[in-house]
Amino acid sequence: MTVLKVAAVVMVLALANPTSSLAKETVAGRWAVDIESCSLFGGGSPLIVSDYAVRWSNDACRIERMYKTSDTVHIQALCWGDGGERSIPVSLRAHAGRLAVTWDRSRRGDFRRCP
Repeated sequence: MTVLKVAAVVMVLALANPTSSLAKETVAGRWAVDIESCSLFGGGSPLIVSDYAVRWSNDACRIERMYKTSDTVHIQALCWGDGGERSIPVSLRAHAGRLAVTWDRSRRGDFRRCP
């Protein structure tokens, strides 16, 4: 096989790679129901997601476990807030520039990334 053919095969495999960073959306960042909510604090505040923590409304949470199935990130978070300390399941699915949020087993809607 010539060098040109090898380069062509490598290029095709790289473009077809389903784990390409272009094919996946990240859930890290600030997300809100609408742009106006991006600057709020407390109730109605943006959802903030990092590699180690999630924060939303009156809950500040440390991520205890996190795994991914298909296009959904599942998080078990240890949270502190108005309800005291508790463990909360969180599911986040990035799709078409939005983030579907399920917080404590309740579907909370589609959020948009904050600027």
